[in-house]
Amino acid sequence: MAAAQDPAPMSYPERVKSVENLKQHVAQREARFALLRQDLQTLDGRVEKEVDDIVTTLAGLKDSNDSKTKVANIKEDVMKGLVRTIWIYKQKRMEVFERMRKDSNVPKEELDNTMKVFDDRIGKRVAQVMELAKSFPGHEEVKKYESYGSSYYNGWYSENSRISDDWKQNRRASTAGRVARRDVMAELDKAIDRNQSRRASIADALANRKLNDRERTLQTEELGRLDAAIDDLKAQRRELALPTAGGGREIGGGEAHDAGKMLDDARRDLSRDFGDIMRKYAELDAERTRIFDLKANLTAREEWLKNNPPPAR
Repeated sequence: MAAAQDPAPMSYPERVKSVENLKQHVAQREARFALLRQDLQTLDGRVEKEVDDIVTTLAGLKDSNDSKTKVANIKEDVMKGLVRTIWIYKQKRMEVFERMRKDSNVPKEELDNTMKVFDDRIGKRVAQVMELAKSFPGHEEVKKYESYGSSYYNGWYSENSRISDDWKQNRRASTAGRVARRDVMAELDKAIDRNQSRRASIADALANRKLNDRERTLQTEELGRLDAAIDDLKAQRRELALPTAGGGREIGGGEAHDAGKMLDDARRDLSRDFGDIMRKYAELDAERTRIFDLKANLTAREEWLKNNPPPAR
């Protein structure tokens, strides 16, 4: 079997032509990148509108004596879904940050913008969870017993009473709200603890390790973002700890059942669309990396031509 031979070195005209060809290649990839980005932005915009509509609609509803806790259960289900997307966005954000720490042809500004998108999504999801958590009705003073008639027997007057349906419903609603707020508070506490732990690690590295200028800049910027995130999470926690009356329109059991069916359909659609968003993002990210690798190659070729004039004839 013949050994593979190294390609013959390019002639000067071939080098000039290679620059022209590479410029065309970069232009083609940039055109594809623009299409992929527009496709992703369109899908992402549609998903965000659907999530906004679901959260706004649910926040404006509450259970009635007829629906019992159906609305509360739907809200809790949606909140759990929102929390899951928060952790996915956090994972993607950390991947971007780690890429910024490594040598890459993708400019820091590009990766900064991507990380900001994930930060914005995380903040928005936290706000949506809070909106739903605060929409649960709080405890109300409701008369426990109600009269359902009276009777006379052997000269004695007797009034018949029973536990009122309104009291039972108030107890169900306030319990559901208390549990939902407790669960959200626990998630906020975990998020605060994780951010504080990461902040301590970065602060220690900045104080006690020899970092190059690039790494020190990245870690200092991340420290500032963590401080802002921790302050925001603590503010959200304080706000959630305050008692709220909740509110919204009471709906019956039938309407709550229909709302649950509608949510099931929406959940399937959003799960599929969210998966598509993550796949499109991965494709877009790979395309972006490819473009900047090509541009780095192009710059190197142009620099060579600049430093090596054409041979005399």
